[in-house]
Amino acid sequence: MQSVNESQELPTLTLDGEEIAFTPGETVYEVSTRAGKAVPTLCYDPRLEALGSCRLCVVEVEGQRVPVASCTTRAEDGMKVTTASAKVEAQRRTLLELVASENREVTVDALRGVASQELGTLVERYDAGGGRFAGAQSGASRPDDPNPFILRDYDLCISCYRCVRVCAEQEGDYAISMANRGFATQITVEFGGHLQDSACTFCGQCVQTCPTGALADKKALRFAGDGTLNRGS
Repeated sequence: MQSVNESQELPTLTLDGEEIAFTPGETVYEVSTRAGKAVPTLCYDPRLEALGSCRLCVVEVEGQRVPVASCTTRAEDGMKVTTASAKVEAQRRTLLELVASENREVTVDALRGVASQELGTLVERYDAGGGRFAGAQSGASRPDDPNPFILRDYDLCISCYRCVRVCAEQEGDYAISMANRGFATQITVEFGGHLQDSACTFCGQCVQTCPTGALADKKALRFAGDGTLNRGS
């Protein structure tokens, strides 16, 4: 007699030539990560609803005209996926060069936050820090914010929205948001004020999800004697 598990076989997709079983509802990114594929991303946080804005996680799917964001694409039975073709890797490198060109610096103190090294790690991995692109920078830091906990160094912001979303989706505080568009895009609080005058509870979730160190732990940096505090607080 056939067991329940045997009669309910999981669907499969082909990932870089290998057949992988997945649970219905999983995204291509989740399947790829579970299979050990190093698909890059800057806007993804497993605690948050996938957004697909950074476009670094794009993969090629047979039958699709253009690469798709793997974090927002549901896995389908029989799907054939290529995670790191030459075309996709070249696209990722260009995107990272564009992102890095907007920031004052890419290499920052690891004490800024748990995720603060993500951009620097990817720029190094793709050798994308050569300065091929240069021009305007987005994000204006707030050295005038007197709060003792969070450094708002927005010269390093890449508008990934992770801080805004973790504040809303995980904490329910809705203390920070995005204002303006293009190079004028800015992380802000109501009326462009200080964090201590907003709904912020200083839980630190925004600091811990920031992939560039644009939001940083002032106490940790102060303990380490980081000169950034003289510039940004």
